[in-house]
Amino acid sequence: MSPSAGMQTTTRAIHGEPSYTRVKREPTKLLSLYNTAPEAEITLEEFELYALDRLQVLRTIESLRLRGIKGDEFKMKLEEVMATCLPMSQGTVEEVLKDQVSHFILRIAHCKTEDLRRWFLKHESELFRFRLERLDSGERAKFMEQSGLAYDMVSKEDVLRLKAQLQAVPIFSQQPGYGQGGHTVEVTRTQFFRIPFTQALDLVAHRQVFLEAGFAYVPVERLVSIIVARFRSSLSRGLLDAFGSMPYVLADGRIAPLVNNMAKQYTGKDFSETKSGDTVNVNDLDMLADRSMPLCMRVLHKNLRSEHKLKHWGRLQYGLFLKGVGIGMEDAIQFWEREFTKIMTTDVFNKQYAYSIRHYFGKEGRRKDYTPFNCSKIILGAGPGVGEYHGCPYRHYDEANLNRLLERSGVGVTEREEMLKLSKGQHYQLACAKHFEVSHKGAESVISLDGVGNHPNAFFAASMAYYKEKNGGETGGKRGGKESSQSPAGSQASGFTAGGEGGEGDDRGTPTSPMAAAMEVEAGSGHPPEGGGKGGREGCLHRKEV
Repeated sequence: MSPSAGMQTTTRAIHGEPSYTRVKREPTKLLSLYNTAPEAEITLEEFELYALDRLQVLRTIESLRLRGIKGDEFKMKLEEVMATCLPMSQGTVEEVLKDQVSHFILRIAHCKTEDLRRWFLKHESELFRFRLERLDSGERAKFMEQSGLAYDMVSKEDVLRLKAQLQAVPIFSQQPGYGQGGHTVEVTRTQFFRIPFTQALDLVAHRQVFLEAGFAYVPVERLVSIIVARFRSSLSRGLLDAFGSMPYVLADGRIAPLVNNMAKQYTGKDFSETKSGDTVNVNDLDMLADRSMPLCMRVLHKNLRSEHKLKHWGRLQYGLFLKGVGIGMEDAIQFWEREFTKIMTTDVFNKQYAYSIRHYFGKEGRRKDYTPFNCSKIILGAGPGVGEYHGCPYRHYDEANLNRLLERSGVGVTEREEMLKLSKGQHYQLACAKHFEVSHKGAESVISLDGVGNHPNAFFAASMAYYKEKNGGETGGKRGGKESSQSPAGSQASGFTAGGEGGEGDDRGTPTSPMAAAMEVEAGSGHPPEGGGKGGREGCLHRKEV
């Protein structure tokens, strides 16, 4: 690939035409509205690494919000990640280039669906706000000047004329010394800007500005909200423009796979390998499904045990999850065989299903070692159809079915209402994190919750760590510190014990109708064959994906 080809395609995708404008950027320019895509020469490796580093920052913001971290702790943790992945402390040419390029790559990668656009818009705007608030007043003024954010400055005469009204604004009434004359000094020494009120709706809604004749008198301290609103509006339009120009990107076979799969890349802990000490006994899966699995995997396990079969996407989602928790290939084959052979012969299982298990363990086909699905991939993937149970219950179940499932899982009325509200507001991962909080009381004080709500295996790992602390070092095979008594009939020499049937009132769950509008997994994204032997389709992941 010609190094510049990737960026030329990127520029074309944003503007919809193959014309370029070279933008001169000063080393001190620490922030941008990203109105113009840069022209630059980068390698394919840089193309991907730049994007993944920025994606790590955006997902850190998401994770911190999921965990309810705010204030100084939020700033400190985000600063740590940015210092590694997206440094902008000096505003050097290299830092500015990476910032610009990574933004536009992710803009392309997240323009394809409404869900992706909403996610990118939300977290990119929050990153912009965070960086804007880090600037001092001089840097902020310079940024406004460079970005063409020219607002009318209010004269000192008008400030004195409106002194009584302006000093009633909360930003001044809360200043130290209010009521003793201090507020008057603050008002007269503050620079105000006269801005159309439609550009300051956030401040108007919170009664943080004075209005007169259709204009808001905004103190310099409150300009952040105005600028962020402008950025958000501009980015929203930019995402729609990028969506309309996607054919230019997809026509380039060198970067199209990277763009297609970027939004589903996982940037957290790697659960691809079973590490010493992390193995789980298949005998404990019934207990662990109730105690330590997230709702999506619990539903798959319950339906596998009751129906003795899962369709392709359910097998893949649950099978890779079990691989990630520590179940090896031989145990996995035995586990699936014991269930499936209750409704079919061993020969049928070996011919139609065993190959795909060996495939995602990297022992067949291209010998690609597949990794478990993360929450983003599950949420953005195709929803379950008739007789299917994969996907995310918070995303793919209607309110009645989700409420019933949560109730059967032991979630109280108040917590259910909060989780249903989060799900209805499309905060699916927040709802999952809330489920962990409800079912693991006080976990935050004893274990790390990194990744909970972002990856099913992180949920499971955190739960196992919680019970290890709670039970004095014991994790699997026990419930509440006592040995599990679940040993249903059907045990064989392999040590695998078959589970009982799901009955009335169980928590298997019932998904809604197929999500026809859900984003399909693109051709070439890769997955093990749906069944059969070597004639089945082989996976062709372009990069390590979860």
